[in-house]
Amino acid sequence: MAKFDPYEPFTNKKLLKEILTQAKGFDFKLYGKINPPLYRGRPTTMEFDLDLGVMHFTEVDFWGMTDIVQAFNKKWGTEITFCIYPARDRPRHMIINIRSPKAPVESD
Repeated sequence: MAKFDPYEPFTNKKLLKEILTQAKGFDFKLYGKINPPLYRGRPTTMEFDLDLGVMHFTEVDFWGMTDIVQAFNKKWGTEITFCIYPARDRPRHMIINIRSPKAPVESD
């Protein structure tokens, strides 16, 4: 495993490819695999967003995404987290933000 800063995890191309593959291939309970596009541009060294579209989340979806992130952190020695928020420019679209705890915070 290549050395990298765990607070800028997405500088490691192998790590980035692996987490993008897992996140984009996630099997949602109600929708199956949706292969969401990136939202707000390319991944930075600390975070990226995926546009999940119009979506309802189940408890099973949150458990599954948590399991993926926890396994990823254990494997790579990172502290990646995720959050879900509504898109500002796309009515009813939900975005998943996958991030380092050091990623900048946005506020309105």
